[in-house]
Amino acid sequence: NSHHYEVLVVSPTLAALHPTKSLLQVLGNWRRSIDEWKAEIEYHHATLRQSHVNAMHDSAITVLSELPTTIAEDAMTILPNERRLFEKMKKKGRVDQSKADTIQAIEYRLAFKKALKLAADVAESDKFFVDSEEL
Repeated sequence: NSHHYEVLVVSPTLAALHPTKSLLQVLGNWRRSIDEWKAEIEYHHATLRQSHVNAMHDSAITVLSELPTTIAEDAMTILPNERRLFEKMKKKGRVDQSKADTIQAIEYRLAFKKALKLAADVAESDKFFVDSEEL
């Protein structure tokens, strides 16, 4: 779709939907504990309109469903097979840079899919602002 959505992944189980500059400004500048992140994100999410969050959720689910492989297929079948083939060649004294690039691309794709899944999960579980005019 033509909408632009952003997700800040803090940990494998914690993300901020449509993060603000104030949430992003700490990146690389100072440390925040997970509890501090949780509190900041909870406060932030309470200000996001539920209708916007629903649109983000639907977009994430749509993108995930249109990809040719699932998270499980990438993590449990494709990536291990590619790594095994790479290591097999490496033991023979050959480094297959193309295979190394393939592995890196699969890892990136897997991280992207996990971020989309986390965004959808957060959209389903956190509390957001429900505007009475939208009801």
